[in-house]
Amino acid sequence: MRLLILLAAAAVMFAPEVLPQSATQSAQQATPPANQSAQAPADAVGPKSVGTMSELMLDMVFPTSNELFYVGREEQKSQKDWNDLRNNMLMLNEAANVLMGENRAKDKDQWMKDAMLLWSVSNKAFKMSKAKDLEGMKALNDELYEACQSCHVHYRPGYKRRL
Repeated sequence: MRLLILLAAAAVMFAPEVLPQSATQSAQQATPPANQSAQAPADAVGPKSVGTMSELMLDMVFPTSNELFYVGREEQKSQKDWNDLRNNMLMLNEAANVLMGENRAKDKDQWMKDAMLLWSVSNKAFKMSKAKDLEGMKALNDELYEACQSCHVHYRPGYKRRL
């Protein structure tokens, strides 16, 4: 269920608007002449945050990242285990995209760099989960830790890096 919600949100946020040709023509015909001012609607089109950053972290990023952190706990994985792992890595990868959205990004510099670290490692994990590469996924642990701690050092007040 979480995956469906995330995918729907990502589709709305990142998919280009597609209109049938007749709808496009109708929209062009409805455009006011240049001498009339067109006011932007109060509800501007674009991504709108639903949960808080804390909810996003605790309900999406934390549980899905833990699936990668602890991927080696169960060496023998069934097809269902691999499917669940793939779904979690997809959700983690898309969560990184959500973090880079205009409605979530704290800035265009360090925030985006940190979110890209999460995107990069979760994208590798997603691909490895599809290939059922357990050893490769285990090897991503340090990279995932670095992605998480980098963002937390910069944006989570009171955060201290583990020694």
